[in-house]
Amino acid sequence: MPLTRVFRTGAAEGEGGSFTGRTAVLGVGFDDPMDVVRWEPPTAGAPAGGGRAGVAVLAKRGSVVLGSAALRVEPVTAGSCRVVWGEDVHVAPVRLTRPLEPLLRVPVRLGLRSVVVDMVRRVEAGTPEPLEP
Repeated sequence: MPLTRVFRTGAAEGEGGSFTGRTAVLGVGFDDPMDVVRWEPPTAGAPAGGGRAGVAVLAKRGSVVLGSAALRVEPVTAGSCRVVWGEDVHVAPVRLTRPLEPLLRVPVRLGLRSVVVDMVRRVEAGTPEPLEP
């Protein structure tokens, strides 16, 4: 997300791994800790050639952002893929923030889109950003 840095907080990668997104403006912000609860790496090749989609499911366990996120990477051809990203998240305290969710859908969707577009650009350039230690 914009204004967010990601830090690895657990030793493991893949299922069982954990990381935290720190979102802040001028030093004021919040942490969004997440655990990887499902991890199935994709296999090479287009679906007709035996390629299989990769899946990652994250459990958001913070005090501000609650819920889950899922990322699916589907092979299309030998050199391309489709990324499907979904989230079911709520901001605490849910009782107070739920009425605002319809107003936040468009800006959040635009923010997520910008993240995916930037991620694709970096991967295609061969310069994906690693997680901060």
